[in-house]
Amino acid sequence: MSERSATKDSSDHREIGKRLGLFRIDAQTGKGLPLWLPNGTVIRDELEKYARELEFRAGFQRVVTPHIARTDLYYKSGHLPYFRDDMYPSMDVLEESDSAADDVTVKDSYVLRPMNCPHHHQVFAAEPRSYRDLPLRLAEHGQVYRWERSGALAGLARVRGMCMNDGHIYCGRDQVYAELTGVLEMYRKVYELLGITGHRFRLSRRDTRDKREKYVDDADAWDWSEALLASLLRRLGIDYEDGIGHAAFYGPKIDVQVTTAGGIEETLSTVQLDFAQPARLGLHYVAPDGQRETPLCIHRAPFSTHERFVAYLSELYDGAFPTWLAPMQLLVIPVSQHFEAYGEHIVSRLRSQFIRAQMAAPTETVGKNIREAVRTRVPNIAIAGRREQETGTVTLRRYGIEKQITLSLDELERLLSHAVTSRSRHLRVGDQTEIQ
Repeated sequence: MSERSATKDSSDHREIGKRLGLFRIDAQTGKGLPLWLPNGTVIRDELEKYARELEFRAGFQRVVTPHIARTDLYYKSGHLPYFRDDMYPSMDVLEESDSAADDVTVKDSYVLRPMNCPHHHQVFAAEPRSYRDLPLRLAEHGQVYRWERSGALAGLARVRGMCMNDGHIYCGRDQVYAELTGVLEMYRKVYELLGITGHRFRLSRRDTRDKREKYVDDADAWDWSEALLASLLRRLGIDYEDGIGHAAFYGPKIDVQVTTAGGIEETLSTVQLDFAQPARLGLHYVAPDGQRETPLCIHRAPFSTHERFVAYLSELYDGAFPTWLAPMQLLVIPVSQHFEAYGEHIVSRLRSQFIRAQMAAPTETVGKNIREAVRTRVPNIAIAGRREQETGTVTLRRYGIEKQITLSLDELERLLSHAVTSRSRHLRVGDQTEIQ
């Protein structure tokens, strides 16, 4: 029996998160408001780093916007009233008036944002735009807040405070097809790198029986945008399910659906075509003929929210994250206190190369340290004893793989550095590939 099967615990991300120390949801902080612990923050940071690289290559510009905004902005965008039930209550405040009278105060109202898009629309509107500026691609890891009902909350998969891997592309109608194709290609790269399979595509459309209460009332725009997304999926050879009633209030979307370890269907990633908000907020650019045109907006989130994405990956890997994502990438275990200095040397050398190496607890036995490393899914263990110290080597154990190999410190550093920089789910030793 392998270590992987012998030590398999519950595959629910809440159990995995507790075992690996990824996050905590604390009653004093509030339901659905996760506290990211150091190990979980490492995973978030690595995913963000990867997202930033992808976005840079795809021509996105990063922005940072506030967690709150005046309620009026969300009326203009349409989130109020369409999204009101999923928002936190507004906050009424008294502010000094712009009037010259010092003692004049006015009542104003603010909301915690449930979406980043109205803020990004304001970034678009911050300066005059021309057709030469399009497509304009903005990206942000933006914190948002939604009032999920208590019964719907589920660990990281369903929360009230979440960080969204958000992006918005402003473009003309003649550009929208190419931009949507680029977004779906980005999704393909992400899923391929992370080993995500078995996902399904859903074309989420409006339910025409409920258009006035749930959706922006513009039948022609709905027909055009739904037909465009369907045509795109067919052209790319992507099979999809028909999701009547799952559209956003401002337009249809392509959702990537997955099934969690608990058998719950969730949306992992989404791309949405928005024909409504830019017009509602008065966004425009100057077309080649000098006329003012309203851009379309594509909303995209390949990594979903940090919370849901890490929950899904935790279950996908059963906590055994690939080396580049793992909170601890290497645990060094000296066989006795006589070799602790050698172990510290290994750790110091690797950490100088930004490899997350740590020393095992010196008060525990080798066997107990190994068992704890296996329980917490440390991907790589380096054993250091007399023979290793004398030869400047380590004995490397991989999680879930019985065979041990001896490597020089140069080889170990090169092996781990390559796994990190390439974001591989494998470690390549010579001509052999060991799978993580």
